[in-house]
Amino acid sequence: MRATLKKLLLLDMLYAFISAALAVMVPLYLVDLGIDIAAIGFIIAGMPLAIMISRIFFSSAADQIGTKSIEILESLATLFAIAIYALSRSAQAFAVAQFSEGVRDASFWATARVDVIHAAGKRHIDRAFAYLVGLRQLADGIGRVSVGVILLFFSFKMSFVFLFFLSLVMLVLILTINKNPFHRFPVSRLVVKRIFHRRPRHFWHHAFGVALHKVTPYVLLFFFLPLYLYTQLGFDYYATASVLAVFSLMIAVSNLLAVRMNLSMHAILFLLFLSVPALILLPLMGDEVLLPVIMISVGSGAGNLLTEKLICRETSGKKNPSTEISVLYFPAMLIQFLIMAIGGVFVSVFGFVPVFSFFAFVTLYYILYAQEVFRDPKKPK
Repeated sequence: MRATLKKLLLLDMLYAFISAALAVMVPLYLVDLGIDIAAIGFIIAGMPLAIMISRIFFSSAADQIGTKSIEILESLATLFAIAIYALSRSAQAFAVAQFSEGVRDASFWATARVDVIHAAGKRHIDRAFAYLVGLRQLADGIGRVSVGVILLFFSFKMSFVFLFFLSLVMLVLILTINKNPFHRFPVSRLVVKRIFHRRPRHFWHHAFGVALHKVTPYVLLFFFLPLYLYTQLGFDYYATASVLAVFSLMIAVSNLLAVRMNLSMHAILFLLFLSVPALILLPLMGDEVLLPVIMISVGSGAGNLLTEKLICRETSGKKNPSTEISVLYFPAMLIQFLIMAIGGVFVSVFGFVPVFSFFAFVTLYYILYAQEVFRDPKKPK
């Protein structure tokens, strides 16, 4: 692995650690502040909303001015969000902080893959993508279990201060690693044209596939699973964070093994299929959630290899890869926003069992989708 790629990996893992720690802390903190689940859903939906709005613009800007300005914005948005969490107790302020986190994520994802493309070259880009996703997920798991330990000894506010310090370190790393000049963000017809130009039908078909796979682990990790463990099962901070860490770490392990072993499509789809009954049974098994969580995460991690292949089909060799990747992810972010926005209300009325069954259906549908797409790569025309 080249030196530049190793530095990017370090930056990616630090980003994943911070965002994962916040993903555990924020919903638990909101519950402790007495905010109901329906309102929490609307608050947390601010993150995918911000990503959906801003990621495509940032990506198009990255294709024109490079990545440094956007990576600096990523760090500043993180610092701003953490400062609000540490200093405020109102639902409105937390919604602003979640939107700021969405700007952070949009900035990160607008540049992460294009940096890898430039650093890794054209050979085996899909494997490089999947490898970095796996290691990023590893840092994600470490962040989740670490914050569980931190909350055993320190308050939420002190934990936010610790993450604020790590975000400052990330900013320094960006300034050290990225030697490109700083540019102002462009607003021009060229940017608009890159975003809204007509794309072929197969592009949106693949975007739908990305959405099918990505929505389940994202929404479970950031919203439904921590609330289910904490509010329904009565798990404490450490137990909740530990289960979330297992979920994330097993995604990482499964992802990395799938890349290293070069698993066949049929093997990956089998692992994905095992997560279907696990999703249905998880809310019915009481405290015994570890086995279904592992089954779900193993399938999700192995499935990343297929999803990255879809992304590479539509972006490798393109003139504006950042923009194309972000447009490809737009349906996924839209679906995540809608599920989070209405999910809290739905859970308040119907409980968690139908929610997990819904994700089982989504996973099964993705398996059928993948069988069609990867059996005949030329489809759809």
